[in-house]
Amino acid sequence: MNVRLSPVAPFSYVPGIDPYSGGVVASSGSEIVRVTLAEEVSWRQGFERIQVITEGDGVDRSALCAVELRCSRPHSFEGFIEFNDEYRSLLNSWGLLNDDENPIARTNVAPVHYPPATTSLYAFSYVRAGGNPDYTSFVIAGAGDLMDQSDLQVSSIVAKDRSDKEAWRSRIEQVCQEMEDRMTSIGVRWHDCTVIDVYCAEDWFSQAGEVLVERIGPAVANGIHWHVAHPPIEGLRFEMDVRRVATEKVL
Repeated sequence: MNVRLSPVAPFSYVPGIDPYSGGVVASSGSEIVRVTLAEEVSWRQGFERIQVITEGDGVDRSALCAVELRCSRPHSFEGFIEFNDEYRSLLNSWGLLNDDENPIARTNVAPVHYPPATTSLYAFSYVRAGGNPDYTSFVIAGAGDLMDQSDLQVSSIVAKDRSDKEAWRSRIEQVCQEMEDRMTSIGVRWHDCTVIDVYCAEDWFSQAGEVLVERIGPAVANGIHWHVAHPPIEGLRFEMDVRRVATEKVL
């Protein structure tokens, strides 16, 4: 995976698929700021908030580099593709695409408890000038248990419909490998992560938690953030994202 420079903001990205990139890393002299919204807002209204908040920090809305969504329930593969077309169209109207590539990272999951009535913006990240030159900030996009992240069809689901320990090991190993491939592309490793998020509606840890602990190594000292949520597509059961950002806000 080769990284490419955003055409409109000081960050590089790991090329992904139409709806999102594999992850983003701030350019030298810049830092990533992550904002969690204090109140639920639909994703389109959320983009209006993004514009207000970024402009309030003295940067253009084109500084947006990552988006975190919450949906009411997992989509079918067809429904996921349909939503992504609408989402990508909005990014294009903002001038954020790089020709056919989408530089913006994304995580989109469905909470088990108290899900939103409609797809909502949960958090977002943007880049701004400044920060510690020795501190590389990055956001790796969410990846679920697919054998190929670009192959959005049922046949790509890892260990489909299986619940044995070996199936859980396979899911976790596949997702960890995807995280590692993306991190390697931007020159970071597990020990560089300050936040490791897991999205799963089942007790994955009792099944194969040691797999994740072994893969992330000493980074486990920062904790594992387990969100009781489904990945965004029906049939998927385990998803992760990771990050290290300079500033976290709740607005």
